[in-house]
Amino acid sequence: MSKLEEVLGKAAACVDEVTHEWLEKRSVTSTRREIPQIHLSLEEQRTLQAGLASLDVTDSASGISHMPALGRLLESVLCPEKIQQLRHFPQAREVAMIVRGLPLDPQLPATPYDLEPGIENVSTLAGAILSVLQTLQTHPLAYEGESNDTVFRHVSPKHKRETEKSSYGSRADLGMHVDNPHLPLTCEPVSQLSACPEYLTLTGLRCELDVPTRIVAIDEVLAMLPACVEEELSRPNFSVRRPASFGKQGNVLENVPLLYRSATGGLYCRYNQASVEATCANAQFALQLFAAAADHPDVMHHILLQPGDMLIFKNQQTLHARDGFTPRYDGRDRWMLRVFGVNDPARVVPLNPHQPYIARA
Repeated sequence: MSKLEEVLGKAAACVDEVTHEWLEKRSVTSTRREIPQIHLSLEEQRTLQAGLASLDVTDSASGISHMPALGRLLESVLCPEKIQQLRHFPQAREVAMIVRGLPLDPQLPATPYDLEPGIENVSTLAGAILSVLQTLQTHPLAYEGESNDTVFRHVSPKHKRETEKSSYGSRADLGMHVDNPHLPLTCEPVSQLSACPEYLTLTGLRCELDVPTRIVAIDEVLAMLPACVEEELSRPNFSVRRPASFGKQGNVLENVPLLYRSATGGLYCRYNQASVEATCANAQFALQLFAAAADHPDVMHHILLQPGDMLIFKNQQTLHARDGFTPRYDGRDRWMLRVFGVNDPARVVPLNPHQPYIARA
């Protein structure tokens, strides 16, 4: 072992202690923003459910074609204040919001354990999700390798994939991450691959009370750390692998920053605990500090989505995670619908022109 390797090894051994001391000092003055919520009244829920029954949302193609009508329906049902809150969210400082009480289908089927079921049995909730996305003026999509023909991903345990670090896994912890970090961020040009999603939505169908979704705002994480951490994370000293959810590896980004901050203060991040590696000692130290701060309770939100609750967050400004759990395979396991959104359809490179919502990735 060289002298340099010995020094770096000792530094790495001390990082937990240094991190703990720094975060203890910072936590006293930290301020965590609350997540705004919209609650549908019982009357709003029933009126929306009745309106959705007349719009035939049976798959992604039919749902996306109906999105203008779905948006008009939602705006006719919700009070102006709730609609304005949704419309303002893309420009708001808040990086997440929750819509609670979307209508559910009368007969909820068993939690699906096959890989890519349709939405025929949850068409009411699927239509409600698309109505919210239309009001946000974002475009739903899915990515090659994760989906063949639908923008709706059923987040539920899958047989023989329990240890996979993806939304189909269950027993393995999912550490803090941005989804699809190997794709161009909003501040980067698009060429052969489609844009990284601006939005990620999770809508509850069945809830496990001891398996919340954990999210943190990246700007609040950085506020806990010395400025030199952001400086190091903004240097091109990282590699990013394609996430395990894509089924096969590829598209490794070499020598890229994890953070970008625009001249107007916009923040964009591609951190993923499972697929990011530092390429030098300073970058590794900054990465460890950032990872520790992202798991600090002062910035953490623990969110349980009851059936019909929709969590919306800005994917490149937010990290999310969940603990591992043991599925029962009794038809009542944790189940959510995930849909991505991008603001500019011109930044989507379709895999097939007949399915423009399935993007190259």
